[in-house]
Amino acid sequence: MPTIHSPIAAAVLILSSALAHAAPPEEIGFSVKHMDRSVDPRQDFYAYANGNRLKRLTIPDSEPDIGGFSLLGANLDAQLQQLAVQASQGQAPQGSPAQQVGDYYRAALDMRQRDAAGLQPLQADLDWAARASGPADLARLSVRLQASAGNSPLFNLASIADMKDSRRTLLFVQMGTLQLSKDQYSDPAGQKIRDLYLGYITRVHQQLGDTPELAAAKARTILAMETELAAPRLPPALEWDPASIYNLLTVDEAQALIPAVDLRALVAAAQLTLPDRVQVKDLAGIKALQRVLASRPANDVHTWLRWSVLALNADSLGQPWFQLSQDYQRQRDGLAASMPLERLTVEALTTQLYHPMSQLYVHRYFTDDTKRQITQMVGHIKDEFARRLKTNPWLDAPTRAAALAKLAQVDIQVGYPQRWIDFSSVDVRAYDHLGNNQRISAFKLKHELGKVGKPAMRERFAEVGHTMPTSVNAAYDPQLNGIDVTAAIAQPPFYTPGADPVVNYCTMGAVLGHELTHGFDSMGRQYDAQGNVRDWWTPQATAEFKQRNDVLVAQFNQFQLLPGLKQDGALTLGENTADLGGLTLAHAALHRALKGKPQPKVDGLSTDQRCFVAWSQLWIYKAREERIRLLATIDVHANSVVRGYGPLMNLDAFHRAFGTRPGDAMWRKPADRVRIW
Repeated sequence: MPTIHSPIAAAVLILSSALAHAAPPEEIGFSVKHMDRSVDPRQDFYAYANGNRLKRLTIPDSEPDIGGFSLLGANLDAQLQQLAVQASQGQAPQGSPAQQVGDYYRAALDMRQRDAAGLQPLQADLDWAARASGPADLARLSVRLQASAGNSPLFNLASIADMKDSRRTLLFVQMGTLQLSKDQYSDPAGQKIRDLYLGYITRVHQQLGDTPELAAAKARTILAMETELAAPRLPPALEWDPASIYNLLTVDEAQALIPAVDLRALVAAAQLTLPDRVQVKDLAGIKALQRVLASRPANDVHTWLRWSVLALNADSLGQPWFQLSQDYQRQRDGLAASMPLERLTVEALTTQLYHPMSQLYVHRYFTDDTKRQITQMVGHIKDEFARRLKTNPWLDAPTRAAALAKLAQVDIQVGYPQRWIDFSSVDVRAYDHLGNNQRISAFKLKHELGKVGKPAMRERFAEVGHTMPTSVNAAYDPQLNGIDVTAAIAQPPFYTPGADPVVNYCTMGAVLGHELTHGFDSMGRQYDAQGNVRDWWTPQATAEFKQRNDVLVAQFNQFQLLPGLKQDGALTLGENTADLGGLTLAHAALHRALKGKPQPKVDGLSTDQRCFVAWSQLWIYKAREERIRLLATIDVHANSVVRGYGPLMNLDAFHRAFGTRPGDAMWRKPADRVRIW
């Protein structure tokens, strides 16, 4: 935790296309049929590589966007749903992955039971929120809500390896969950979202029995409080910046920041021994929480807390709460339809029962041959990075030696963990959906906090939403100095066993190179080979690196996403560095694997032309305006369309392959091309 996630953009969910919209197999992956050869690649390379595909690509009614990732997500969705349905129809031993997945699926789809239960399963939490008074009560409520809903509006506790001594594990105090992103609370462009959110809160309170006037007044109070809480919080670009989040405090020092919540009671409620130090992620955020709790009347605080309980659990309830939440999300995202319940359930399975679901998936769909082939490619890409480090012209000798030592220790694992997290003690029932989620959340919190104060546990493929084996992703963790390459990403468009090596290298190979580069980007470079924050760079090497970073930021600041909206080059710097590095490494490793032998053209395309077209086709993408605007403010990845051509403009090989010249839209002067790794 802090994992540098990639290559996947936040624009792409693990399961991001409904089964009804799943593309046929031939639609996924590299194909010259996707190209529009009537377009001059020197003027619009993205349209040249993807034009015919873009003409056929339609955003499903229930989706904010569509692209290569979501098309793969549709196939993955079908695989996972088949596993869940089969598990729900069987009689597996209690506590086994099949029993837990099957009974979770059955309970989630049983809307009759969910409707009949109403708010009764949530009533205890609602009552706690309505009567919590005083610092100790608020502390106990915070832990209670995190244990039942997976999140609390006050604080969320976790474990984290000490950033300066990765051998030990600290208690990590994070700010509570809000319902909108930081910018959506204040940005003028977010007014439509705020209006929709106010309407949603109002309708929920009317269902609770409030008059329209009282419900609207409560909605305004809640929005005002959340706006005040969100304003000073860390922006997305700094959320995992060590200098911003490594705030190691004694409990007394942390308590002085938030007298309104008793931190000793918080620790006790979490069944932890009081630690000597805690890491507080967001100092400005905790001070804002104190101001709100100290200045607002108790009734306002209770109103906000009760609302938070409902908002965090609405999707696990029956009607009307479930539909109110779904309608709001649909309107917020500009969609014509909501996701089918079956798909929502499969998505929930991959985040709630993430290892049991993954065990079923890996057993059915991930082969030893695929694991072996990708592991072999990992070695080639890593060797290529070492060669480039040895000859990198701007690195000085001390920094070069340290970089090579760090690279040598990067631990790359493919597919799934060597040891699964054991969920067998969780009681998953076929008739209690909200209860299942509550018991799973309690198990996950206990498991997470059980690491505090102990030697660091190196759990792999366990970051929910990012590195589970069922995530379409790969991720570098600077504190592990390791990379997880998930089982789910080992299929088209990223990897096709036995396919053209040019395509596999310039897709999956580029992903692997991307992750390796993360160890040496603007954040990863702050960690040494052992995963500790330490400056192992000389001042000269740092200056050279930052100069190149500044150029890359300026380049991406010029890419327009919508009229009046440009890419944020600073927010996306780390991912842009990794895209450039990954593609550079994959291209070089490909030619080394081909041993420099001339290769015949295929479908009229040279080796390099196929490589760069394959890269661009990874990023086929269409999105609704609401999605583009949201991601431009919160996503550390560039827009997928920009990723499909932006990095290429810095590669000499791209310009040679397509013969770009001064005056072409794709041309970039050699002196302006960024070369980092």
